[in-house]
Amino acid sequence: MGGARVTLWNFVAMAGAVLLVGYGLSVHNFALFFGSYMLLVASTGVGNGSTYRMIPAIFRAKATAGLAKGTEAYEAAAIVGRRNAAAAVGIISAIGAYGGFFINRGFGSSIAATGGAGAALTAFALFYAACFVLTWACYLRKVGAGTVPSLAAARI
Repeated sequence: MGGARVTLWNFVAMAGAVLLVGYGLSVHNFALFFGSYMLLVASTGVGNGSTYRMIPAIFRAKATAGLAKGTEAYEAAAIVGRRNAAAAVGIISAIGAYGGFFINRGFGSSIAATGGAGAALTAFALFYAACFVLTWACYLRKVGAGTVPSLAAARI
């Protein structure tokens, strides 16, 4: 299916799950809240995997853009793409490790400011919507008759 498509639709699942979490809280239904939260956690894992699937494909596509496959120049560029992808994965992982911290802080700030988690859940849903748009615009949209040229191979 490709990392970009899975990531795109996973943001829809995450936004839906976070809205269900909020609904479960508002109607005081523990089973709905718990099931929705488990769906949110599971979809977070799917999104993590699909995003890490995209990284090497994006760096390979950018490094080898315009080069004929099977040539010496293509192979050299592919090596550079793999090296850059490895560095990016390290940096992205380090930044991503703050996610657990920011989610907890978001809930804490929301509860302190409003007395409930609704503001944090709304912010998370809006963030997932923005990520959906960004993923579509950068990796899946069509430009004219074809895909965005430098990232077309990243759709694999």
